[in-house]
Amino acid sequence: MADDSNQKNHSNIKVTELPNSEVEIEGEVTAEKLEKARGKAVTRLSQTLKIPGFRPGHTPEKVIIQHIGEYPILEDAAEIALTEEYPLILAEHGIDALGRPDIAITKLAAGNPLGFKIKTAVNPRFALPDYKKIAKEKNVAHAAPDVSEKEIDEAIERIRHNKAHLDLHKKLGTDLKNHEHEEIKAEDLPPLDDEFAKSIGDYATLADLRAKMKESLVKEKEYEAREKTRIDIVESIIAATEIPLPEVLVDSELQKMLGQLKEDVSRTGLSYEEYLKQINKSEDDLKKEWRETAEKKAKFQLILNKIADTEHIEPDMEVLEHESKQLMDMYKDADPMRIRVYVATLLINEAVLKFLEEQS
Repeated sequence: MADDSNQKNHSNIKVTELPNSEVEIEGEVTAEKLEKARGKAVTRLSQTLKIPGFRPGHTPEKVIIQHIGEYPILEDAAEIALTEEYPLILAEHGIDALGRPDIAITKLAAGNPLGFKIKTAVNPRFALPDYKKIAKEKNVAHAAPDVSEKEIDEAIERIRHNKAHLDLHKKLGTDLKNHEHEEIKAEDLPPLDDEFAKSIGDYATLADLRAKMKESLVKEKEYEAREKTRIDIVESIIAATEIPLPEVLVDSELQKMLGQLKEDVSRTGLSYEEYLKQINKSEDDLKKEWRETAEKKAKFQLILNKIADTEHIEPDMEVLEHESKQLMDMYKDADPMRIRVYVATLLINEAVLKFLEEQS
């Protein structure tokens, strides 16, 4: 039997736009397609059903029908037929679908066309504001950040405290996570001299440490100012952009946020369930609290994607390959394609943000 999975076997397709970037696709799959899919369903059921007296893959169709009936076979056939036909329908009608579709069978009978209704989220269509003008207005010149002697003192004091803490654990032979020890006092801190500077890094003297600490704090403040400008630019573009967000994108961002929370909680030694009890909230409570942030994150990515497309911004392929390989080495069981998409997204986002920063 020839493979017809790339041939059109559908008709009477009607596409209706719904609110929040969703569409409903109504139509029929031909009776011939359903019949061919039925043959595939029988083969699949023969391999998966456990019927006494028959080896997997060798159960006759008649026995399968006697065992489960005709309708479950037709249901399986409908699933196969729509799985094969759905991408062709999307391509034919230029539908940029997102996530899993919600499929309803409206007519299913042997020898007849398969009737269906499919509801799916689609990539939102929206117009960008004058993002270059917005970026230009936000890219005001900033004076070089000032770092006071007090800030340098406080930074070095934190290093002294951390070193004293580390030395204490080494002396006690305990893990850093174990905080069952006396509070570190001023007299426990290492002397503030050249030897201390040498002991914590590549510093020749205490004065050298202070000078390099000042450089580090200046860079930190420059980075913070740059990030604030980036946030101001993107938030202003988001505020000026009307985007009909599909629920699937908001839910995707919420799932990412929950995943990050679970990872953070696991590092503390608590279970996720124990953490929820401690804060006296349910997962649904968290989702409600985070919804506005999730919507903003979804809009942020959509806008950056569209700017990248408009400005023809693409990732550096050499960097993409290098970063993807590094991640694959760290997460050997990860899907290589998902890794590449993840890295490409990060690289494109950074390139777009840099492009916006350069508008002056």
